[in-house]
Amino acid sequence: DYKLRCKFRYEGKDGTAETILWTDANGDEKEQSNEISKVPGKLQFSAWYMNLAPDLTIYAATQQFKVTGFTACGAPKYDLSKPTTLAIGGIGSADGKLIVNGGEYAKEGTVFTCADIATGEIRWTYPDTFNGVHGSHNAPPAAVGLIRGSFGIAGTAKLPAPIGNVWVAGTNVGEWHILTEEGFYLGKLFEADPMKVKWPEQAAPGIDMSRTPPGMGGEDFGGSITAGNDGKFYVQAGKTAFWNLEVTGFEKAKMISGTKLKIGAAEIAKAGTIKEQQLQASKGTLRVTAKKMTPNFTGAFDQDFGGVEVTKFEKQEDAAVRTALAWDDRNLYLAWEVRDATPWINGAEAADQMYLSGDTVDFQLGANPAADPKRDKGAEGDLRLSIGDLKGQPTAVIYREVAAKKQPKVFSSGVIKSFNVDSVSVVRDARIQVKKEGDRYLVEAAIPLSALDLKPSSGMTVRGDFGVTHGDPAGKRTRLRTYWSNQHTGIVDDAVFELMLEPKNWGELNFQ
Repeated sequence: DYKLRCKFRYEGKDGTAETILWTDANGDEKEQSNEISKVPGKLQFSAWYMNLAPDLTIYAATQQFKVTGFTACGAPKYDLSKPTTLAIGGIGSADGKLIVNGGEYAKEGTVFTCADIATGEIRWTYPDTFNGVHGSHNAPPAAVGLIRGSFGIAGTAKLPAPIGNVWVAGTNVGEWHILTEEGFYLGKLFEADPMKVKWPEQAAPGIDMSRTPPGMGGEDFGGSITAGNDGKFYVQAGKTAFWNLEVTGFEKAKMISGTKLKIGAAEIAKAGTIKEQQLQASKGTLRVTAKKMTPNFTGAFDQDFGGVEVTKFEKQEDAAVRTALAWDDRNLYLAWEVRDATPWINGAEAADQMYLSGDTVDFQLGANPAADPKRDKGAEGDLRLSIGDLKGQPTAVIYREVAAKKQPKVFSSGVIKSFNVDSVSVVRDARIQVKKEGDRYLVEAAIPLSALDLKPSSGMTVRGDFGVTHGDPAGKRTRLRTYWSNQHTGIVDDAVFELMLEPKNWGELNFQ
């Protein structure tokens, strides 16, 4: 039998803003003047999540407000004029002894921090390197203990020993994380790897949701956790629906006694070698040679493109890619060999939406050799060739942000309402062959040079890139973008940013 008993709100702007607290005294669920208290300014009680502890203590940045009592009808009382000032902002533990911040309180590239509320002493920190929505766009793939795109703390609870207090951090990329009062990473909730997501056959009570994201897998804002009086741990998540979930398995947690780790001269030398290799790999512009030849498409990558320079790239091992490029006087020949547990699935209803809707292969090209190599957006001569499975038929689409011959289309997203592309066209005379085998697929394509406005000659160098999009297992939405040269490809869930060209991040294609 729920009743509205307490409410916070803001009135006024800038220097005149006030925080208003209403506490129901007589049980009528209506505001009377004797039930109102005010303080100057806007107290930041929430951002992505409400900073509310299980005992109803509220945290507003670096201020703590404990319940001072209850009215006759059960409404909690707070004295907004007498906060306790804390060493850091965040949300306190269930027992009121510790506080953790991160997510909305921290800048990208920082840490979660835990402090003792009574003394202000910093107890531990934990990496929050790719903080926030935009931080997750620059993050690597999922890994145990890696927190990507954290919004902040979704809730706190206290569990039986040896765990104790926990905080659960929600994120932008389909995973939640549990940190303990000792600063350890206890585990994750939901499936972090979009390539391993598995949805239940039915949405029904009792099903296992551990292989799903906490919603749709991207921008799943909101959610909460609580430890019930029955000793169970509950989660509310979901994006277009609310899921009420029970989390089990905490009773299996055990304390591990540790030993000292010694890093010796051999390990330091090996680390130095690895660092040098990584630095070398990150220097300069990537280059690939396009050989003049006419491949015969047989479905065998190494045979069909024998003698051609092969590029290899991956963001994760189970999504690795090999590509090849050749040309003759009529066509550009391209090949992509792609690892994918659910190969060549795309749920697009229209050709221009394939890049958003699952598995595609991608080739980006600057056909004008004289164009500025440092340009940060598409210019005339720049294009994106996207090939996917459109209702059972391999289909090639070319996007030109700037084009003399117009076939315009407007794309939009939650961030950019109108993004004009001068030309979007299906390549009707492209020859495309697709072969699926086990956990991989091969796409071979012959694209007329006339469709690309490309006139290659031996010794000519232009800029370009190879890429692949991996969809979720159902083939409804692109969840991973992997490119040979452009590494700024962490963004998904935004139709415009996923489409935009970034020529400054392309490599060089040398025709011989």
